[in-house]
Amino acid sequence: MKKQQNAHWNSSYKQYSDQFVYLVNNSSQEELKSTLLSLSFSSVSELDAFSFAPVFISQNFSKLKIHWLGGNVMLFKRFKPDNIMHVLHDDVLPLYHTLQFLGERKLKLLFMDNFTQGPYDIFYKLLADVRYKPSANKQELVCFESAFIGVSPVSKWYQYGYHGKVQGPVANDKLNSFHIHGATSSIMKKLKSATNNQYIGDYLVLISRTETRRILNEKKLISKIEFDTKMKILVISDGDFSEMVHVVQASRGIIGMHGALLILGLFLKPGSILIELFPYAVNPDNYTPYRTLSSIPGMSIIYNSWRNKEKTKSFFHPDYPPEEGGIRHLPEKIQAQIMEQEEVPLHSCCSDPAWLFYINQDTEVNVEEVVHIIQKALTESNLFTGPQVSDKELSVVKHLQCSCADNKLTLNWEKPWNLDYIGIDSVQYMIGVQSRQLKSYKVYIVNVISYVIEDGIDCNDTYNVWVNAEMNGVKGVVQYIEC
Repeated sequence: MKKQQNAHWNSSYKQYSDQFVYLVNNSSQEELKSTLLSLSFSSVSELDAFSFAPVFISQNFSKLKIHWLGGNVMLFKRFKPDNIMHVLHDDVLPLYHTLQFLGERKLKLLFMDNFTQGPYDIFYKLLADVRYKPSANKQELVCFESAFIGVSPVSKWYQYGYHGKVQGPVANDKLNSFHIHGATSSIMKKLKSATNNQYIGDYLVLISRTETRRILNEKKLISKIEFDTKMKILVISDGDFSEMVHVVQASRGIIGMHGALLILGLFLKPGSILIELFPYAVNPDNYTPYRTLSSIPGMSIIYNSWRNKEKTKSFFHPDYPPEEGGIRHLPEKIQAQIMEQEEVPLHSCCSDPAWLFYINQDTEVNVEEVVHIIQKALTESNLFTGPQVSDKELSVVKHLQCSCADNKLTLNWEKPWNLDYIGIDSVQYMIGVQSRQLKSYKVYIVNVISYVIEDGIDCNDTYNVWVNAEMNGVKGVVQYIEC
C-alpha cells in the first residue's frame, strides 16, 4: 500500500474520461511511474480492471478547472458489491486492516467504481465515511489533498481462479484468527441488534436459498435436525444483515448450500460448526472458501461437507438464462456432454457452462446423511476446549498518537487488545521513524507505551512513524501515523 503525497501537484481525477492524471515535472515522472503502476484499487489485484494506471502530463493549470477534495481520502473499487462473500472477504476485511495500519485519522472512503449503492454498503460505512464517485464534468479535474491507494492483503485466504488458474486457497502463512476476529469484533460492536440479544441457548442456523440452489425438502430436514439434536433451528435467507450477524454469532453453527451467505461463518464463535452442502456433480474439494476459512489457525470452526451423489435427487434448469446455468444456447452435442457429466471438470473463473449448470440446480438432500454429519460435528464441538494458535500472535497497537514540541517527538499508544487473553507478561515495541525532509530512518526498541525521541528531531519536518508489538521474535501488526 502506498500513500500518494503532495496531491496538489500530482494526483487528480478526470471525471468525464474516468482517468487519473498526474501533473508532474519531467524530473519526477519516471520515479512516479515505477511506484504508481504497481498499485491496485482492490485486494483482487490480479485483475487488470483494478490496476492504477494514471496518465502523466506536464504541470499546466492554465487550461484546467480544478476542484479540490480536502482531507484524507482512501480511493477504492468494490469487487462485487452485490455478493456478501466478496464484500466481506475482498473488500471489508482488507479495508479494516488498511485503516488500522494508517492509524486513527478522519478518512473518507471514496468508491471509484461504476456501481451504485449496493445492498451491503452498511459494512463499508461501519469503517469510514463513504462517498461515491462524483458525476462526470467534462472540463473539471478533481484533485486530492491527501490520497491513499491500495489495501492490505493480510486477511485474504482465497482466490477465484483468474488467468487460467483454478480457484483455491491463497498461500498466507501470516494469517490467523486475530486478523479475522479483530475485524469482526469491530463490526459486531457497531452493528446494532433490535433483538437485544434475545438469541440464547443452543440453536443452529439454516441458510435458506429461495431462488437457485434450493433445498427442496427443507422442512423435512429442519424437523429431523430438531428431533435428533434436540436443538432449535433458526432459518435465515435475506433481510436485516445486522440481525443475521447477531443470530449467527450467538448460534452453535450454520448449515447451508454452498453460497455467499456462508461467509457469515466469520462471526461464529470458536468451537462452532459449519456444514456446507453441495449439489450433484460439484466436488467439495474443488470449491473451498469456507473450508479454508474454518481452517485458519485459531478460528477453530468444525467444518464438514455433504455432497449429493444421486442424480435423481437433483432438479436441473437447462432453460435458465446462461448466467444462471441455462445451457439451451449451446450446441446440442455440448448440452448432452454436460448433462452426462458426473463431476464438473476443473475450470477457471467465471463463466464455465458446466459449473453454472450444476451449481444452480435444486436438490432433495439425503436427510439421514446430513443429520449424521451434523451430529458428528456437534459431538466434536462438545469436546472443544479452546482455540489453539501457534506462537501466540499480537494484534495492532491501538490509538497511536504523536506530538512535536521543542524539537522533541512524543509518541503514545495503547497495548494490543489481545494481550490480556494470551497470557503475556511482557512485550517490546518497535518504533520506526522516517524523516520526510532528510529521508533518514531510525528504529527504537522500547518496553513502554509512551516514548519521547529527541535525537535529530525538527518540528518543522514531517515524520512517518510505525509502531508494532513484538514477543519472542514474533512481530505484531504494524500501526502507522503521520507526525
